[in-house]
Amino acid sequence: MGLPNRRKLYIIRSWSNNFLKLTNPWVVLWWSAAFPGFGYILLGDFVLGFILMMFEMIANTLAGINSSIYFSMIGEFELAKEVLDKKWFLAYMAIYVFVMYDSYRRAVEYNKSYLLAYRENTQDLNIFDLAPMGIGNLDKTSPANAVIWTALSSGVSSMYYKNMPYLIFSLFWIGILSYKSGLLESIHYACILDFSKSKEVLDPQWFLFFPSVYVFIIYNTYILSIYNNKAYDLTLSRFLKKDFQKIDFPLPIKEE
Repeated sequence: MGLPNRRKLYIIRSWSNNFLKLTNPWVVLWWSAAFPGFGYILLGDFVLGFILMMFEMIANTLAGINSSIYFSMIGEFELAKEVLDKKWFLAYMAIYVFVMYDSYRRAVEYNKSYLLAYRENTQDLNIFDLAPMGIGNLDKTSPANAVIWTALSSGVSSMYYKNMPYLIFSLFWIGILSYKSGLLESIHYACILDFSKSKEVLDPQWFLFFPSVYVFIIYNTYILSIYNNKAYDLTLSRFLKKDFQKIDFPLPIKEE
């Protein structure tokens, strides 16, 4: 009897699929710099990522960082310094820098774990899970369709591969940011050409969160779709090699 598998390549559940995958540590670090928590979500550490996103929203708002950035962008440097709360800003920066370091470190370690798990050819790669609350399965998805639906509906395509935590994350944050920033109201006034009112109702402190969150949701949806397909191909490949054709199958005699 061989040793039990020490690592899993992926896990299939009725409510969520998660993958151990090769990621570029510098890309993970960049997303952590763009928004603390994104790097962890990219790696599959959803709970830790959600907690850090909550911290980012609270600490950034209390420190007035986005408002300070906005006033700096329009040349109001004195006002930018005035709205910045230095106590919260200094507390925020310590965690911000650590998150970048730790997400990079985790990406390196998870890459090593992926390579070791990939070499454990004996592990059982399931593609289906049946539970009272739902059905989980691994199937081919279209990355292009996933990106299009995500861009139009803010993460609903997470249902494509049964990732409910990511679905909740996407809908919750897009909804909160759209409401708090006044984005939809601003778009409404812009559509009727009332640009002064459109600018007035837009809150820069909350709006500056929106581009990072929106682009990350689209990017991560694409990545999840890619790795979903890779996991499916690997599962099918190993199944066919193991069960489709026996080693003693009588091959036709090759003519000389």
